[in-house]
Parts: sequence; structure tokens; C-alpha cells
Amino acid sequence: MEEIRNKENYELIEKLERKREEYKQGGGPAKVEKLMHAKGKLSIRERIDLLFDQGTFVEQYLFAKSQCKDLGMDKIETPAEGIITGYGKINGRLAYFYGNDFTVMGGSLGRNSNLKSSYISMQAARVGAPLISMVDTAGARFQEGNMTQATSQMMVNIANSGYIPQVSAIMGNCAGGGAYIPALTEFIISVDKTSRMYICGPEPIKQAIHQEVDPEELSGGYTNNAISGNTQCLAEDDRDCIEKIRLYLSYMPQNCNEMPPVYACGQDPDAMIYELDDLVPDNFNRAFDMMHLIELVADRDSIFPIQPLFAKNLITVLARLDGHSVGIIANNPMHLAGCLDVDAADKMTHFVDTCDAFNIPLIWFTDCPGFMPGIDQEHKGIVRHGAKACYAMGMASAPKIGVVVRKQFGASAVAMGGFGQNMDMILHWPFFRSSSTNPEGSVKVIFRREIAAAADPEAKTKELAAEFTQVMGDVYTTAERLICNDIIAPHETRRRLIQELETLRTKNRDLVFQQIPKKRQGIRPV
Repeated sequence: MEEIRNKENYELIEKLERKREEYKQGGGPAKVEKLMHAKGKLSIRERIDLLFDQGTFVEQYLFAKSQCKDLGMDKIETPAEGIITGYGKINGRLAYFYGNDFTVMGGSLGRNSNLKSSYISMQAARVGAPLISMVDTAGARFQEGNMTQATSQMMVNIANSGYIPQVSAIMGNCAGGGAYIPALTEFIISVDKTSRMYICGPEPIKQAIHQEVDPEELSGGYTNNAISGNTQCLAEDDRDCIEKIRLYLSYMPQNCNEMPPVYACGQDPDAMIYELDDLVPDNFNRAFDMMHLIELVADRDSIFPIQPLFAKNLITVLARLDGHSVGIIANNPMHLAGCLDVDAADKMTHFVDTCDAFNIPLIWFTDCPGFMPGIDQEHKGIVRHGAKACYAMGMASAPKIGVVVRKQFGASAVAMGGFGQNMDMILHWPFFRSSSTNPEGSVKVIFRREIAAAADPEAKTKELAAEFTQVMGDVYTTAERLICNDIIAPHETRRRLIQELETLRTKNRDLVFQQIPKKRQGIRPV
């Protein structure tokens, strides 16, 4: 009797192994070759192998299948329901995952696939670990109709927002309302040439407004990253995308209740960087390489640019100082003179919110002539977009340090780490200048009649601007007025930032808004 029972057990275990391998095949090798490899994409299983540390991925809900039997679905197999879910380790730290298997009905979303992604997302929140999604889907499964909305991944993403890091990789198609699922996560990567993310595709656009549009131009990886700003990073291919996911998470804590990991730096924290002393030109209006400044200050090879192709007039990077994660925001004098415009304001807002949510200190390097003037910017809503950046900056309670490199004109002082925004430390380089506008702009308003009557209006403007600058005072005037905490030489910057950040590690963020009345929430400008 015992022998028969053991034989039955063996057969059941054998069946389990066969089923497991069958389900892991998805649509099968032929579809992997045709739908993935032939188009320059990796299969979902290959992507998982690259994302997680070797041998650590544990799959969940492998044996899920569609329960729909209508409209021919009774003849279609949906192994793993076209979506892979599970958890594993990335750089030795726990992370959760879901990703579409395009070889199974184009990775389309049915009731059970929605349930799978929602369940794994809720598990990630329960244990307080990052969540990664890889999007490669034909969209909602039409055969299941409204059943696809039985659970809302969007609501789970909203609930998890700011609690755990959420990363979305667009590694194929992402269309219609489903595009809002990754859009509700804080870090989105698009893959060049093989990804598409859009609400309305080329064919519906043609039918609705009779406009022919190239799919890559409309919604390709470059478009979403550099033009629309929908994504924070552009990858060359699937492998590069996965490397960038792993890199991004290395700057992040597991959740908002933890601090980011600390890495060995190997550099002397007290070293002086004398190259910084010669970086800023004598000519006030000449541009310089702000990214090089950041590279000199940050730990060697620690910089990870965020949205480098979008709103190039503003630099946002994750980096490390003495092994600790920091978020750096800087004007870029080499693009639009470092002015803040609508796109730069949006870019800064999202970056500040992300760093603030995950306990990453914020550092501003300012050389800003102000907000961009012009009818185009006014009509696009520079007032409300600029207010959005000011709101995010003022509400951030993570450690905040401002370094004013050269100029800080107009309202840029409010948005770019200036006085009166709950800053923990404001440091000025000795080249600092400040006024409500550019000095020449100011005198053109104050002395417009005198300039108009002058024999040489341009020379008169420069003369008056020099007088205006004298009256407004220099960097020592601002220090006398307690506008900054200290004036430092450029070569001292790295050491001073490391010192200040060390003192701010015990900052009580609950005390920042002690005077604000109790309320449900503030209302962010849109």
C-alpha cells in the first residue's frame, strides 16, 4: 500500500514539474523568436534573469489562467495569464516585480492579470520593498470587456506613491488608459526604438483628425523622454534599461521609513577641489559647464542624470557625497542661460517630490537669471508651473542646502534654494550677485527716459547697471543681512557640503512645519 501511495506522490510531483515548465514557456520559443528577439527585445524571462541577482527570483501566481470562455477564449491558452509576478533581490536587497509576457496574447490585460499585478504590488507595500514593472502589452483584453477593470492597478500605484520606490520600464507597447499605470509611478524608463507610450495612437488620430503621424515620432522612447517629458530616463536597449533600473534603486531606500544605502567612497572628505576656483568666467554673462562643477563636487563616478534630454536648462541628478545619496538641482548656463521655464519647473517639481519622499537630501547649485520671459511662456502658464516648483521646494522637509554659484535674479531665488524657503543652509560663492531682475533689466525700467534720451543708450544702460549693482551691494551685503549662512571659496564646497549633510542626518522633519495649522493636505498648483 505504501509503495502505491509513494508512486502516486511521485507522479503528482512529476506533473507539477511538467506544468511548471510548460507555464514558464509562455507562448513558446517560436513566439519568443518572432515577437521579441526579431524586434531587438528580450523575452520576459530573460529580462527577469538580468534584473535580479542570480537565483534569487521567486515567482508568484505562476499557474494563473484566464477564466473567460467567451468570444473564442475557450480555445486560447493563457499560461501565467500573460504576466509574470514575483520577488527577488537586486544588489542584495529585496524587490517585487510584475511584467507582461508579450508572447501570450500580446501581454494583454484580463481580470486575472490585473489581479496578479495588484496582488504583488500590495505585497510589496506590506513588506516595504520597491516595486518594478516591465510594460509590454497590447492593452486591455477585449474578450473580457469590463472584467479587466475588476481591480485597479492605478489605485494601488497611488496608494504606494511616496511609500515605496515604484519603477516602470516601458519595454514595448503601452497604450490608452493603461499608460496612466506607469505614469503614476515616480521613475519611468523608455527604451529607444522599441517602446511606445501614448493615449491615442496613429490610427485613431488619423480617424479623428485626419492627421498622418509616424509612430516613433508620436510616442517612441526618445519622444517620451526628450520632448513630452513623460519618462525620466532613456535606455538604448533592454539590457541598458535593466542596468539603469538597478542603478536607480541603488540610490533609494527600501521605503520612506528608511534611509538610502551608504556606499564606500574611497575619497578624502576633507580634500579641496581647486579646479572649482577657475570654473566660473570673469564675464558675468558667459556660460560655463555646470555639469562639470557637479562632477567635481560629487563622489567620483556617482552621478545618475534624471531627464537629461528634457528641459536641458535645468540639471537634475542623483549622486553621492561621501557615499550618501543626494539629489542635485542646478541651472545649466549652457542652455537658455539657465532660465527656468515651464518644462524646467515641472522637471524640478517631480524630482524634488521624489527625493523628499525617500529621505534624499537636496542640494541646489544656482546660477539663474530668472524665469523665462515671453508670450509663449506666459500663455503656457509659467505662473502656475513656476508656482508648482516653488511649492514643492518650500514643502520639502528633507535636508536642503543651497549653493549660489553666481547669480540669483527675480523669483528664481524662491524656486532655486533661496532665502525664506525653509532652507537648512545657504552658502554663497564670492561671485554672487542678486536683484529683483537682471541689473540691466532693472535700470531699463527705472531709468527708461534717461536711457532713451542718451546719445548712446547702450553705453548709458551699462553705466547705470554698474551703479545699480553697487547700490544693491555684493555678496557681503547679503551676508550682513543674514540672507546666507556663509560665504565659501569654491574649492571648499565639497568638504562643506559633506560636513553640513552629516549634521543634518538627525534633522527632525516633523518640526519643519510646526506653525502650519492642522489640515488634510495642501493644494499644489497645477
